Order: sequence, then C-alpha cells, then structure tokens
Amino acid sequence: MNRWLSFVLILSISLLFGADKVAMAVKVKGDVKVYKVDTADGISLKPGTPIHDQDKIVSNGKKSSAMIMFLDDKSILKIRENSQFVVGGKKSPEGISKNINLGYGKMTANVSPQKGKQFVVSTPTSVASVKGTEFFISSDPTDGDQFILFSGLLEVENGVSGQIINMTEGETANSSPDGDLESHETTEEEMEESEEEDSGQVNELRFQFEDESGNTKEVIIQFSE
Repeated sequence: MNRWLSFVLILSISLLFGADKVAMAVKVKGDVKVYKVDTADGISLKPGTPIHDQDKIVSNGKKSSAMIMFLDDKSILKIRENSQFVVGGKKSPEGISKNINLGYGKMTANVSPQKGKQFVVSTPTSVASVKGTEFFISSDPTDGDQFILFSGLLEVENGVSGQIINMTEGETANSSPDGDLESHETTEEEMEESEEEDSGQVNELRFQFEDESGNTKEVIIQFSE
C-alpha cells in the first residue's frame, strides 16, 4: 500500500533552505500552527514553511492536518486533526537523524530507507524505531498507542515494561501505559479507521522562497495521496 504514489521535486529543495532547516511543510488544511523553541505563541503553518529542529506542530479542530517532508530523503509525515508532535532532526554526513515526539493524536508516515541514520517516533507510552516503512499511529497519553504497519519493518518498545515487538507488514500493535504490548493481524475495521479522508487526487503546490542571498526561487511540488 502506498499513500504517496509520486513525489516530484522540480527544484532541489535542500539547496533552497539553510543548513539549520530539517524539513518543510508541503500541505496544510485548517488550523495548524508551528511553535518555535522557547516561544509561547504559534504561527500559522503554510506550504513552504521551513521546519527547524525541535519545532512543535499542533493541529487544532476538526479536519485540520499538515504534511511535512524531510529535506534529505523526502520522508513524509502527516499529522491528523487534534494532534501534536515535535520534530527533531540532527544533521550528519549521512543525512538527518530524525526523532519525532508525538504528544497525542494521529499520524501517518512514509519513511524512506535511512541508510545509516535513525528514524525514531516517541510517545508518552512507546518508542518505535523505523527502518524504512509506511505506518499509522494513534496515541493517547491515557489509553496508549496503536501502530498499524502497511509496509516495511517497525520495532515497537513499550516504555514502561521494556517489552519489544518487531512488526511486519499487515500487523497492528497495541501498547498500553500499564506495560502491555501485543500484536495481531490488522483487521478490516482497523484499516478503515486508519484511512485518510482526502480524495486522493493529484496535488500541485507552487510557492516562492527567498534564499539567503536574497534571490527569489519558485518551488513546484507535485504529489498524490
């Protein structure tokens, strides 16, 4: 299953953004804000907004969502409505090692093979190590987490008990705050609950960005969900 069938970059995005940027917003719906480190007030997230290490993204209200793309390998994260996560990205010669802290809510991910880097998703209950995969996660600090793996491999650890499960394609894992961790074959009902509400039509984003030399560049991003 592939929720992002194509991603065509007409201009090299990594060249447009400075060395301190790790990702960018490529699609935003509804009320979504980004909070910079040590700031109390968020700013509206828009397509083309650069994302820095430790930026917090919050979607407020029904049908609000945002899609961000990492600059090194084009891995994609999509936050659903009423959700919050902090983007962690540390640069190295291999690229960007990514640590996502999902405080609450729902998120889908399409992660490229990391090739020596790490991609870790943490919640109040669990830690998931991503090897290059596509998955869905729903997290609630009180009820725990649900992981649904569409493709690839995913290692999930319960932070309370230390129990670990290595998930394979077509599996669902439930991780609870009391330390329980179990996996089973994904049901049709679970798959339906993880599905996107978007129509699946091809989208194109065009926006202008001023680089550090003051030159105006146009970025065209074509993608389908």
